[in-house]
Order: sequence, then structure tokens, then C-alpha cells
Amino acid sequence: MRRLFVLIAVLTALGMAELSIPSLAHAQGTAAEILERARGQARDIEELRKILNGPDQNMRLATFDAMVKSGDEALRLIAYEAGLASADSVMRAMAFKALVLSQNNLHLTLTPDPSAPKPTQEASVDYLVKNGSGLVVPIDSRNPESGSFKANNWQGQVSGTELVFSYGSRANGTMSLHDDNAIAGVVRLESGRTQFLASGKLR
Repeated sequence: MRRLFVLIAVLTALGMAELSIPSLAHAQGTAAEILERARGQARDIEELRKILNGPDQNMRLATFDAMVKSGDEALRLIAYEAGLASADSVMRAMAFKALVLSQNNLHLTLTPDPSAPKPTQEASVDYLVKNGSGLVVPIDSRNPESGSFKANNWQGQVSGTELVFSYGSRANGTMSLHDDNAIAGVVRLESGRTQFLASGKLR
């Protein structure tokens, strides 16, 4: 476990983006030294990936949590990618919650729900003509422990790989994680007068 946190601390301290800054690279040494640092970082990242996909669930979850909280964007993205694609339902749920709460806005695309009653479908088509097919769910204040978020009158909750949100009585939606990058579900607007199939990308 100590080795894990040392790995993450070293990667974070080095700053994985440093190789893209010519002036810093030049000041720190020759091209050979830069390549050697890159190889060292690559080895450490590969070790972290192996832990994330390894047989020990406790190590997987601890590694994921440490990478997400490391403050390093590259490490977070690697953790999200591995977590969302994991066969471990607990880590998949952790990744989904962390990624949703890392957003400032959720961008959804709406289409009329063909399973809704005919009048609701017609009202939904009229809504899209007037307002377009995009819906933005803002995320302002968030509670990583409970998985809840708020923004003005919007509020939401992430539980497992499901996301529910509402805007008072005027809007509500239930979305689920599909594959490793998409969410899909049902959204009702205008106090239930309209009903849509909704989809969106997490990254």
C-alpha cells in the first residue's frame, strides 16, 4: 500500500504534462534525461494500471480513490477509464459517481419517447420545435460522499450506476450508465406533460 501512494505522489510531483513545456524540459536536462524520466513515468503508470485491473479488490479501490484525489488530471483520467470499463461493480460505481460529480454541466440530447401516450408524444415534439433537443443539467455544489449535487433549483443523486435529477416539479430524469462512456434514460419536462428518451456522453 505504501508503494502505491509513493507511486502516485511521485507522478503527481513530477507533473505528467511537463514534457510538453519546452522551456522547462530544456532547463531540466538533455533529451536523454527527459526520455528516461518519461520511461520511468510510463513504468509507474503501467504498474498502477495493473493494480486497477488486478485480483485484489481492496487494492483496486484504494488505488482508484488515490488516483482520483491525486490532483493530477492525467491520473484521474486513467482512473476513470479503468473504473468505467471494470468488471468490478463497486469500482465501476465509484468511477461513475466521481466522473459525474467532476462535471460542471451534463449535456443531454432529447428525442420523443415512442412508448409515451400519443398526446405526450405530440407535446414532446412541439417542445423540441420550440426549444431544441438539448438539455443542460448544471452541477454546482456537490457532495462526493453521498453522491448528491445541487445547482439553483436543480438537484441530483448518483447511486451505483444510476443518476436521478429534478428541477422542482417541472423536470425530472433517470439516467443509467451504458457501456463505459454514455448515459441514457428518460426525462420528463413541463411538469410531466412531455417525455423524452435522453442520452449523453460523460467524457
